[in-house]
Amino acid sequence: MKKILSVALAVLMLAFALVACDKPTDAGLNYGKECLSVATQLDALNGLVKGDADIAVIDSVMAGYYMKSVDTFKDYQVLENVVLAEEKYGIAAKKGNDALMGKVNEALIALVNTDYKTVADTYGLTTELLVKADTVNPYASATDGSWDKVAADKKVIIGYTLFAPIAYNDGDGADAPLKGFDIDLAKAVFAYLNGKYSTEVSVEFIIIDWNQKESMLENGSIDLVWNGMTITPEREAEMCVSVPYLANKQVAVIKKADAEKYAAADAAAFATKAKDAVIIVEQGSAGEELVKPVQ
Repeated sequence: MKKILSVALAVLMLAFALVACDKPTDAGLNYGKECLSVATQLDALNGLVKGDADIAVIDSVMAGYYMKSVDTFKDYQVLENVVLAEEKYGIAAKKGNDALMGKVNEALIALVNTDYKTVADTYGLTTELLVKADTVNPYASATDGSWDKVAADKKVIIGYTLFAPIAYNDGDGADAPLKGFDIDLAKAVFAYLNGKYSTEVSVEFIIIDWNQKESMLENGSIDLVWNGMTITPEREAEMCVSVPYLANKQVAVIKKADAEKYAAADAAAFATKAKDAVIIVEQGSAGEELVKPVQ
């Protein structure tokens, strides 16, 4: 019977474009009794609203924006006092493309008192800024050909997913402009580099499957992942990662009506309160890594 129910559940999740994580009885989850993985963090929030899950684990940067700005989520909230992880965002290039990343770092540091702060203020993220005027650029002396190639091609391709206020469409329809903290910051960085080095690099943004970001960098489909990517030792080993540029946390989003049910003083207490909950996350995200055990 258990096997039949598991198959039925898998079919049901497939209908909603969900991918079931391992059950706690099989491998052990850090939080909840079941984990559902979806394509984006916005899908995780929408899955919570649809009733697919009890709790969404997503970035605090995104959660704060949607809870305050989008009517769809007016009955939902970030669970108070519970920080599942503190993180830093970084930009990624293909491993070995140090010169390209060196130029990105250089621009971020040069813009620290101008566009970097201005863009952050536009999206309410000034308290999350991490780059300082004295931040050290570890790739300042890199001489590989990655920057020269971008300059010669006159184009840099940046992979992103939709999650406000990092990257989102401002309105409906195919013509809705793309905006967000990372979008505007990337444009400012390459405008600075074009001015300093007399280049004509245009910025092209393409939506990616977040779970495929490493392979897309490796095969050259994109030049950079610039989309609120959490810096981890594993990612630093697989990719060339920028200096940390934005602070973030992993938080739990719940129905306001469930606030008392899941109220906890810290992450450890939350794990106990949420032991029977279905948790929804973005596939390949830091949130999934927190909830789902390391395989």
